[in-house]
Amino acid sequence: QDSTVGNYPTRQMDLGYLQTGSDNGVLIHNGILTDNHYVPLGLPIQEFIQRDRDDYGKRHQRHLRPFEEKESAKWIEAIDFARKYGRKTGISVVQVADKEADVAEVFNYALTHRQLFIINGRHDRKLKNSTQTLKPYLQSLTPGGIVERSLLDAKGKAHLCECQITFAKVDLQDLIKPIYVLTLQQLQPIKGQDLAHWMILTNVPVKTLAEAVAIIDTYTRRWTTCEDFHKCLKTGCSIQQRQLQSPQALFNTISLLSLIAIGLLRTRYLALKEHAQKTTNHLINELLSQDELMMADIAADKYLMPIDLTFAQKHTNLWFMLLLARMGGHQGIKQAGMPGWQTIWKGWIYFQALVDGLNMSKNLFLQKNRTYG
Repeated sequence: QDSTVGNYPTRQMDLGYLQTGSDNGVLIHNGILTDNHYVPLGLPIQEFIQRDRDDYGKRHQRHLRPFEEKESAKWIEAIDFARKYGRKTGISVVQVADKEADVAEVFNYALTHRQLFIINGRHDRKLKNSTQTLKPYLQSLTPGGIVERSLLDAKGKAHLCECQITFAKVDLQDLIKPIYVLTLQQLQPIKGQDLAHWMILTNVPVKTLAEAVAIIDTYTRRWTTCEDFHKCLKTGCSIQQRQLQSPQALFNTISLLSLIAIGLLRTRYLALKEHAQKTTNHLINELLSQDELMMADIAADKYLMPIDLTFAQKHTNLWFMLLLARMGGHQGIKQAGMPGWQTIWKGWIYFQALVDGLNMSKNLFLQKNRTYG
């Protein structure tokens, strides 16, 4: 789960404030379902949160409201979805969220309903039956081990760094059941950056260093999945440039674009995987209809270069992503690497226009045959 903002400062419609009283925008909260390999499957949760301007001056009183009326209640809908999904499929869903979800009511709701979570902690909570707080307690423990991890600098370049991991089961004052807490402390600095330090709270059992590393790996996937989806919405689908003048029309448009975005996110994810691992995954039943696949074959003859076919087999995710990229003006992955969202979206719009033209020509042909039949 994660949130992003849709900022519309020049619009006539009043959506609500974001950070200051003069803002005009909406908070968009999304829950993305992935499989256990982190491949995006769908978008079961999307909520539009409008912050009432009358509440801006009462921000210091928000803690007095019932939890159900607080903005932090947005995390509950995905937990309820996971409960229903688990009952129908027998598959457990793990909620992964950032520091904003470090809320006692969220933890207790998940614990009450036996739902799994991995959340980046921000509060130094008190231990139960003790005056000691969580962070000093974790610092007093013997580290569980040291591992090498790839960490990104401010420019997105990866650096292999040694990191110390500590984990323990703790009983915290505000929570109804004990949970596991683990920390990751970067030991080798990256020039110009502070040392990374994470504190992860989870009810997934963590008893070995390998299990702790697996929890951290899962949490890091939240960033690449949610942030990539929000990039697709903003830079690709351009949700902040949509010229709509009513909130409901805007929200409906964002929801429709989100369905396209999650499909493209899945395809791009699988394309990157195919490119890295030289594997294939056919598209026919995953993203494209028969008409779209027919048009893809026609367009590929015109837009794909011979060198593209040395990277991707026909009808794979990578093949289709390269096709959209070429249609959007990309120069090819050998020259420019994998395409960005603006290029992918431009290619997708052009591709859909060709599919519409194909369908129109089919309809005209059928009408003509009926007329002269």
